[in-house]
Amino acid sequence: MAILDSEASFEEKLTAAARAERLVRARSLTKNYILASAGIGLVPLPLADLAGVMALQVKLVHGLAKVYEVPFKENVTKSLLASLLSGASSVIGVMGLASLAKTIPVLGTLAGGGGVAVTAASVTFATGEVFTRHFESGGTLLDFDPHKMKALFKRELKNGKAAAEAHDSASATAA
Repeated sequence: MAILDSEASFEEKLTAAARAERLVRARSLTKNYILASAGIGLVPLPLADLAGVMALQVKLVHGLAKVYEVPFKENVTKSLLASLLSGASSVIGVMGLASLAKTIPVLGTLAGGGGVAVTAASVTFATGEVFTRHFESGGTLLDFDPHKMKALFKRELKNGKAAAEAHDSASATAA
């Protein structure tokens, strides 16, 4: 009996270790995409940055699906992201306006680039957190309900924006 208990305990430890390692990989992947999103925000072409950020969002979900061994369908992911982002229309509107500000030479490009970079990073953070939590709980793309996830997405969007702005302020202070 003691052998069975220790085997069960060992299996539980292995499972917990595997979950922890998978979560570290998912968070690391999300961090890389956050940085890439911020970089795309600095592209000086109006609206090209928005298309680039959307493409990165799809690639992020694809990467997370691989980490969690969840079947990936690009068209389903695009629909889910569009629905999820529709709940944050004010943020997306601000990102669109910041992108359009890039049409104004020099100052518009600088201000718009910074605004899009911070917003894109926070949206990517929120997307990564929402899909990581969903996949971590055993979910797939087919049972992802964007309407149920909107509140979590908005909360993570605020967390991501605060972190991006704090990082931006720290970088400006260091320079």
